[in-house]
Amino acid sequence: MFFVFAYIVLSIPFMLFYPTKVIHKERLPKTKKYIGTSNHYSNLDSILYAFNFRRKFRFMAKKELFKNKLFGAVLKGLGGYPVDREHPSPSVYKQTLGYLKDNKTVFIFPEGTRNKDDSTGEMLSVKSGIVTFASRGEADIVPMVLYRKSKLFRKNYIIVGEPFKIQGVNPKKLTKEETEANVKRYEQTMKDLRLELETILNSKNKKLAKKEAKKLEKNSK
Repeated sequence: MFFVFAYIVLSIPFMLFYPTKVIHKERLPKTKKYIGTSNHYSNLDSILYAFNFRRKFRFMAKKELFKNKLFGAVLKGLGGYPVDREHPSPSVYKQTLGYLKDNKTVFIFPEGTRNKDDSTGEMLSVKSGIVTFASRGEADIVPMVLYRKSKLFRKNYIIVGEPFKIQGVNPKKLTKEETEANVKRYEQTMKDLRLELETILNSKNKKLAKKEAKKLEKNSK
């Protein structure tokens, strides 16, 4: 109920302040059981994804964010649950797998922390936990790339990739080597997705430039 209330009351002003276009939303699985993932720039990213996808994702958020009662209440209402990044407890691990078992969508930022530099588009190193959750939870990973850090009134973009499937002799029980191989595959998938997004945006900018050039040429005659 809180998510519906928050979406109705907060989503419109939020998306006016932080306009974001989602590309290839049709790639999302039909089922709700999957792990959504993204690069991470800001504490607003979780809310950005929840509102733009109109979905209550279950997502980990550092426990410090819940110290502010108002912001913490909003995070919980949108599906957030606290985690101690320095000393994650087994209960958080079980809680995450429990959501997947109940066919709910979990969202994870696999870098583990915010990337404070959005100028290059390069991700920080990816933590292997994302592969472990996908393996044990028998869920696909849906890679998504956020173009840049969200800023007031600056248009931003999210691109959705094809579902990423865990590979291994027994996908439910990966070896250490298989886990590492899947992490590398995922990192390459994110790089390819970033390139796809930049190609789309460059093409769009070229079309706009040509359109403007034609207008100037027409007006000068």
